[in-house]
Amino acid sequence: MSGQPLLELVVSIAYGVLSALIPIFNSEIYIAAAQVGGFAEEATTAVGCAIGISVGKVGTVLALRRGASFKWMQRIRDRPRKPAGKFRTKVRGWSDRMLGLLGDSRWGVVIVFLSASVYVPPLYPVTFAVAETRMSVVPFGIAVIVGRTLLFLAIAFGISALAH
Repeated sequence: MSGQPLLELVVSIAYGVLSALIPIFNSEIYIAAAQVGGFAEEATTAVGCAIGISVGKVGTVLALRRGASFKWMQRIRDRPRKPAGKFRTKVRGWSDRMLGLLGDSRWGVVIVFLSASVYVPPLYPVTFAVAETRMSVVPFGIAVIVGRTLLFLAIAFGISALAH
């Protein structure tokens, strides 16, 4: 038995952590490239990236709760919103309502799961919003890992089926 699956998993976890912290390193593209190039199995890339993203997002929430402040985040938070058209206004209003429900014990985990699995609302701002709530990092992390695992498995197997 070779160590190839373990290596694929470890590299995918590392890329997932990087993706969680720096959004330009997109896990979806990494997973698609791994399948098109045929250099990694579907499950190892999908599960590895999901684990890495969960670790990175939980770490971000914990860092923000412990007082880490980022000047660029303050600038983003303090800048006025640009006027938007009807569609963007409706989406923004819906997203704002969902983010407002994050602190609710019944809806917070559901919203994080939806964010992790279908991108509504996006997981990046949800992570920062969760840091402002009393949601425990354990259900947050579980919702992220389950949602992203389902999403990434669908992407990996879908791309693999199209490419091969």
